[in-house]
Amino acid sequence: MSRRPAISNRSLAPSAPRRRPIGDASGLRDRLASVRGDGLGANPTATASASLQSASAPLVRVGSRGRTTAGLHPMSDGRTNARLQAYDNRVKEAFDRIVPVLKQLSALQHEDDFVVRAQQLARAELGYELPLPILERAWVTQLDMRTLFAWCVFETFEQTSANFFQQDPLEGQRGSEAAQTFEAFLLECGFHLLDITPCADGRLAHAIAYALRIPFSAVRRRPHAGALFDVENTVNRWVKTEHRRYREALPNPAHADTRYLKVVIYHFSSLDPAHEGGAAHGSDDALAASCGAQRLQDFQQAVENSFCCGASVDRLLIGIDTDTDAIRVHVPGLDGSTNLERWLDAREVYEATRHLGAAEGRARLQAMVEQAAASARIPAW
Repeated sequence: MSRRPAISNRSLAPSAPRRRPIGDASGLRDRLASVRGDGLGANPTATASASLQSASAPLVRVGSRGRTTAGLHPMSDGRTNARLQAYDNRVKEAFDRIVPVLKQLSALQHEDDFVVRAQQLARAELGYELPLPILERAWVTQLDMRTLFAWCVFETFEQTSANFFQQDPLEGQRGSEAAQTFEAFLLECGFHLLDITPCADGRLAHAIAYALRIPFSAVRRRPHAGALFDVENTVNRWVKTEHRRYREALPNPAHADTRYLKVVIYHFSSLDPAHEGGAAHGSDDALAASCGAQRLQDFQQAVENSFCCGASVDRLLIGIDTDTDAIRVHVPGLDGSTNLERWLDAREVYEATRHLGAAEGRARLQAMVEQAAASARIPAW
C-alpha cells in the first residue's frame, strides 16, 4: 500500500503563528547574532529594582542591540547572574546526559552483567536507577530505547521539579531573604501586592525570575493566552486581598496608603515581528499592547464601579522581546494613564548607562523614566 503524500501546506489553527517562509532560517540566525552581540548574556536586569522606585514601578531588564564592551554593566548584579546561569546550565545538562547514557547502554545490552552495569552507569550519570523490567528483557530482544528515553525524560523532569522546591536554587521561595527584601521594597514603593499576567506562551515562562529578576514567591503570577486575564476572577482575587488586609493586616493594614498593582506582559519579536510575535494577536505588537491596556482598564473600571471611584488599583503594561529578553515599559503618567505610543526601552537604557558609574547610571535612569512617562494631560486609556 503506497504512503499518502505529506501535506505541504496544512491549514493552521486561528491562534497559531503564521509560518516563516522556507529558506529564511539562515537569515534569521544571522539577525539573531547581530541583535544579541557579545554582551547580551553579561547584562541581566540591572535596573529592575531602581526603576520600581518611579511612579508606577517600571521593571527594567537591560539588553543590548549590537556589540558592547566586555564586563558587566555597572548596575548589574553579578551574584544573581551567576546563580541564574548556574541553575540554567544544571537543568540543561541533566537532560543532555540522557542520550549519551542510552548510547552506552545500547553497546552493553548483550553483556552478561548488563543489568548491574546499566544501573551503575545510570546512578553515576543520571542520578537515578532505570526500570528493571526493561533492562531484564534486553537479552530476549533489543533494548527498548524509546521507552527508556521517555522514562528518563519524565524522571529527570520530576527530579528537577523536586529540587526546585526543596533546594530553592533561585533563592526565591517564600520567607527567603530575597523575597522578604523585595516585599518590603514593594511596600516602600506604595504597593501591597504585585499581580502579573504574562502571556501563556512558553517563551515567557521565565519572565518573572529571569527577565524581571523578581523572587517568584513575591508576586502573584497567572498567565493567560495573549495576557488576556479574566476580569471577574481578578476582581474576586482583589476582594480577597483587601479583605485579608482588613482581617489580618497582611501584607499590611487596610488603612495603610498602598495600592494593588496589576501588570500585563505582552510579547513581541525583534527578529521576525510578522511571524514570531504573540499568536493570540496574530503577531501584531500594537494589537497585543492595545488589548493588554484595555484589559487593565476594564479591571480598574470594574473595581471602581463596584467599590467606589479611587479604589486601590494601579496598572502597568510591559512588553518583552522574546528574542533578547529586553523589555519595554509603558511608564504611566501621574494620573495613571498609559500611552501606547510611548515606552522606556531597556536596550536604550543599557546603551545610555553602560559607560556611567552606578550612581550616575541611576540618575540617568530616573530621568529616562520621567521622560518616557505618559502625558497626564492627554490620557490614552
